Amino acid sequence: MMKRVDIKVATLAAIIGLALTGCSGDDGQNGTDGEPGKDGNPGIPVATDAKALTVAIDKVVIGDQSDITFKVTNEKELPVVGLEKFGFILSGLEQGTNGDANDWSLLSSEACPASKYSKCGSLTDNKDGTYSYRFEKDLTSETGFTITDDKTLRLVLRTGGEAVGQAEVAYANTSYDFRGEGEAALYSKNVVNNQNCAGCHDDFAIHGGKYTEVETCVSCHTENKVSDASKIFPMLAHDAHIGVISAPVGGCDNCHSENEQATDFANWKMVPTQETCITCHTDVDFKEGVNHWPYDDNAQCASCHTPEVIESVHLSTYQGQNERRSNLHLTVTDAKMVPAPQAEENKGKAGSFVQLTIDILDKDGKSRNEQLDKVNYLYYAEFYINWGDQDQGLGFGESVADGRGKVLRVHTNKGPYPGYSEKPIVLNYENGKTTYEIGPFDMDDKFKGDLTDLYGTVSPRIWFCMDASGENIMDCDGQTDWSNGAAGYNWLEFFNTQGLMEERPRRQIVTNELCGDCHGTTTSEDGFVQMTLNCRNCHSKAGDGEFHGTTCVSGNVDSEEQILLKNLMPRGERDWTTASNAAEECMACHNANVVPTQVIRDAHTKQGDKDYVEQLTMSHPDQKVWIHAMHANNRANQSGEGWRRNVEYSADLANCGKCHVKDSYDAKFLVGRKPLALDLDYMDTYTDPTDPVNGRYAVDGVADAYVSPTAAVCLSCHGKRAAQEGEDRRQVRAEVVSHMKQNGAQFGVTLDEYNGEESCAVCHNLNNLKEVHGQK
Repeated sequence: MMKRVDIKVATLAAIIGLALTGCSGDDGQNGTDGEPGKDGNPGIPVATDAKALTVAIDKVVIGDQSDITFKVTNEKELPVVGLEKFGFILSGLEQGTNGDANDWSLLSSEACPASKYSKCGSLTDNKDGTYSYRFEKDLTSETGFTITDDKTLRLVLRTGGEAVGQAEVAYANTSYDFRGEGEAALYSKNVVNNQNCAGCHDDFAIHGGKYTEVETCVSCHTENKVSDASKIFPMLAHDAHIGVISAPVGGCDNCHSENEQATDFANWKMVPTQETCITCHTDVDFKEGVNHWPYDDNAQCASCHTPEVIESVHLSTYQGQNERRSNLHLTVTDAKMVPAPQAEENKGKAGSFVQLTIDILDKDGKSRNEQLDKVNYLYYAEFYINWGDQDQGLGFGESVADGRGKVLRVHTNKGPYPGYSEKPIVLNYENGKTTYEIGPFDMDDKFKGDLTDLYGTVSPRIWFCMDASGENIMDCDGQTDWSNGAAGYNWLEFFNTQGLMEERPRRQIVTNELCGDCHGTTTSEDGFVQMTLNCRNCHSKAGDGEFHGTTCVSGNVDSEEQILLKNLMPRGERDWTTASNAAEECMACHNANVVPTQVIRDAHTKQGDKDYVEQLTMSHPDQKVWIHAMHANNRANQSGEGWRRNVEYSADLANCGKCHVKDSYDAKFLVGRKPLALDLDYMDTYTDPTDPVNGRYAVDGVADAYVSPTAAVCLSCHGKRAAQEGEDRRQVRAEVVSHMKQNGAQFGVTLDEYNGEESCAVCHNLNNLKEVHGQK
């Protein structure tokens, strides 16, 4: 008989209680009496209710007869008696040999009360908050694993799913790793944990919500438990995420990131095995020698696939980008709005102009003393500019004023469309600094009046060419040097009529770190963090048909005049195009003044549809609308069965704090904002943009109707219901639109009809929003 392992733990408390939260209000009435408390030992106060349970393991004896003694308390540290529902999982960790990874083996999974899925051993309630459990199974009988004094064992104890007092306590899992003779485990394999998952997911609960920790999953989805190798946890997790998550596929550190609990976060590059590699590299058959020479085991994998090689192969794109980026910096040294043009080419044009001064710096921060428009090593250098932000006394920026703004295209890979890609106008060049003048900007806004005293933004889009080594800048010849190049870092500068502003005037709504939790981040050595979001998932590119270079088309028209929508799936490489700066620079184009584009209309939202205006609203490019609608799968080009652009958001859409900084989602910030512009007769007036005489581009949309801003934002999440039989997309919820209209919202009204008198924030104040969205 295997010798028994007797372990006593004084005060081990693995606290994993998920507090029950919900939306509730005070009705002013006294609550009803709770159920009588369950009897405990005489003289011992026991809990009459609980929001969460804490489990402390007191004693574990493992052998042919295995016993556990543990104590359960509530959040007030009172003993909880009378519990009847528990789960017990015990697994052992086997050290890998011949290159194999260390693997868990399931020794037993039991639960009380018993069911068709699990047996229940002997459970005893000691009436003082402590419980005793004897496993039904002889844990030494597992043929694939031998318990010894030095091997790590893991006990997972499940609580919850039953009422304590009047409220049911949420499921929670407590895990405890140990080894024989009462000593701490020498080693425990923790590659990922809930903290890694929490970047994208709000919580982690599967199998009816009973299992809430990654430690539980790896303990049960083991080779000796599951019959299908694809269900072993590493393979199962890869299969569920590869090509599905919103971060670049090759970025293993999206999930395998370091934290205090994930002690083996680097396992992905330290222990290469064929079992995990083929979950991504599906075209490889190691046994048959397809796309790799054949071998029988993992013994030699690490000989070639060293940690350095694996990291380089998977992450070199963005790590190399960081190294290459350091060779060149385009820096705005000054920017200001002037009331009249100074460049000869602009003389006689009505309106104000932005003067932008740019210096080219080397990796040491010194000027290269070169005129920007005359160098040949920039594949593109474009600067997106807009104007019209204001504070309004609330500490936030108003919507920018000038439609898609202006783009200073000093170097560009865009097509030569008239009015879209024009030759830059140089005002001055001196001491390595080139000053450009771009405009005109209209300072008279139809909603805000004179905009002269406000401020503007400028952000770049940069790519420069290098040799194959990634060490030397070289002139672009349009071939290999382009792919060897580097995307410059994004940045955002604020300026006014006096020049660059030293302090940030706009409230912070999102951050690179928050967005990067799901989309990935790229960090330089000096700590500069950017969200790794590939804009080309939505934007047009060369070969995308006749609309390339004219608009953000979210797809293209193929030769049969059918809409060919691009997939929203992430690319395989990080930072192949410029990363994003918390989406703020997108405001230059993605604002309330820009009407929805041709392709969205032609694909799924057509004039004459009964919900035409509402569908256009949810498909609007305004930043505060399209981000919500896209994540909620509510845009007109989403939500169809089998459509390529569907999004399955991995968290709770009601969790505003997942993306927003603090209370930046307060409805007061929408009061007085500019309405969203629509062009309702666009399809009647649209013409072929290649027509040299009458061509009308998608960027030439003319606003003829407007939608209230608060209604548009709220509709972006709350506006759709699930499609019913025979419907090819989710339908607009008429009752939601009606409620909004009853409270002042306007949809598709003319400029003269628009009054801006929404009353949403009266009821939906910050406290109300937090309550109904379940926010703390």
